[in-house]
Amino acid sequence: MQPLVPPDAADRRARLIGRLFLLLAPLAYGGLTLAFGMDANWDLRNYHWYNGYALLTGRIDGDLLPAQMPTFYNPALDALFFTLANGLPARVAGFVWGAIQGVNLSLLFLLSLACLRGDSPLRRVVAATLLAAMGGLGGGTLGLIGTTFHDNLVSLGVLAALVIVARGLPGLLAGPLAPSFGRVALAGLFAGVAMGLKNPTVIYAVGLCLAFLALPAHPWRRLWLAFFFGVGVLVGLGLGGGFWMAHLWHDYGNPVFPHMNHLFRSPFAAISDYVNVSFFPPSRWERLFFPFTFTFAPLTVGEVPWFDLRVLALFVLIPTGTVAALAIRRIRPASAWLTEAPATRFLLTALAVTYALWVAMFCIYRYLVPVEMLAPLALVMAVGLLPLSRRWAIRLAILLLLAVQVTARPADWGRVAWPDPDGPGRWVTAEVPPIEDPDSTMVLMGGYWAISHVIPSFPARLSFVRIQSNFLQPDSVGNGYLAILKDKIASHRGAFLMLSTIPDTPGAAKAALRLGLRLDPQSCRPVPNNLGETLNLCTIARVAVE
Repeated sequence: MQPLVPPDAADRRARLIGRLFLLLAPLAYGGLTLAFGMDANWDLRNYHWYNGYALLTGRIDGDLLPAQMPTFYNPALDALFFTLANGLPARVAGFVWGAIQGVNLSLLFLLSLACLRGDSPLRRVVAATLLAAMGGLGGGTLGLIGTTFHDNLVSLGVLAALVIVARGLPGLLAGPLAPSFGRVALAGLFAGVAMGLKNPTVIYAVGLCLAFLALPAHPWRRLWLAFFFGVGVLVGLGLGGGFWMAHLWHDYGNPVFPHMNHLFRSPFAAISDYVNVSFFPPSRWERLFFPFTFTFAPLTVGEVPWFDLRVLALFVLIPTGTVAALAIRRIRPASAWLTEAPATRFLLTALAVTYALWVAMFCIYRYLVPVEMLAPLALVMAVGLLPLSRRWAIRLAILLLLAVQVTARPADWGRVAWPDPDGPGRWVTAEVPPIEDPDSTMVLMGGYWAISHVIPSFPARLSFVRIQSNFLQPDSVGNGYLAILKDKIASHRGAFLMLSTIPDTPGAAKAALRLGLRLDPQSCRPVPNNLGETLNLCTIARVAVE
């Protein structure tokens, strides 16, 4: 017969496990980043590396469209990554970057601990630890480890908002008004900062705001909680994205330029909403049941394959559990659920609204990664709504979680081996040939491939102008930015070079001809770099007028 463990000893053990997880989870994520390899995704090469460099060096208004349309995206997080990865050896920067992303797991642990119901602190801590770890091991989430897409960075704001709300729910429902409104405003601040840093995070800010209406409180109290959360979101939006929105408004007359230009009607872009519709399902019925499609055909919602059952499982279980809970609420009260009732209502409502907005506005899976992170906890919540005994509900939840985890396959947006620590060891390197007079030379960029990552390796005095992009081409109609491009080229009095991939060089030469410039194919010199294919740097000159 084993001796009984005193309750205080069990509590101390639970606290120790919790603290160790909070500390070690981010470090483990940093280690996973090193194991997965160095990020070399297309967006990093197209704009994440350049945008951060441009903000930090004051090139925002000097170059023209070097990163194509994403040139206009908020570069704050890119500047953070550039500072880290350009100043430290790649392996060190990768570990730190992954560890920052690993804070998601710590927040998931705190959230799960606040939501789970149980009389044993040790069991709750162990369950919260497992749910948090699973939240970091989804197909999309694993694929984003150490990358620069930032979906798993803005998730920190979303999860922090949820932790603040969940840990304060008793007071929010019945406590003094002023502290309650202050608490939800603080939560909104975190969600708003995330939205300001990456605009698609708006779906989470709206989802969390509307979820307050589902809380078991007086209707007016619910409305006021939602209102003050919204106030916090607006303040956070200003903190995270206000400087960039002000820049876009000042320069282009549209704070989200070029998006929503059918409303702002800036003369520097086409009258269009600039929405990426390439991932939208072709029919209303397919959109209605979209998880059944994209779970097994992931290229319908992303650029690379992956597999994960989490979103599909939530799509089935949340409405099923909600209907079951409503149907039998008199004979099976909320006190029988696996998780605290207010937290369950809040989180499942927030996820439902967020998903509905996602399928209406984006249909890009990366934007659902915070939902994927929350899915293990949400699955336990949804199973707890079903008309099952606690024992069988726990068994079903464990079975579902195991099935979801063992079948997950991570995405891979492109990685390369970490650089040799005996060499330069930096994240991005390029071998730029000598340029005779960089002070008076303009480099035109041709083609549609991701090549702006090599710009920081060129002499800083060069200016770069992209003449072909997913935003503008030399024969664009209805885009006032073309006049800016033509004027910048026409007013230049020095030499010209053309930068492009080797396959894109002929197309770049044709585009240059439309601007009165001729490319000399015999002058092309290679620009090798460590993240992609070798580029071409060619001489071009104005076409002689006879």
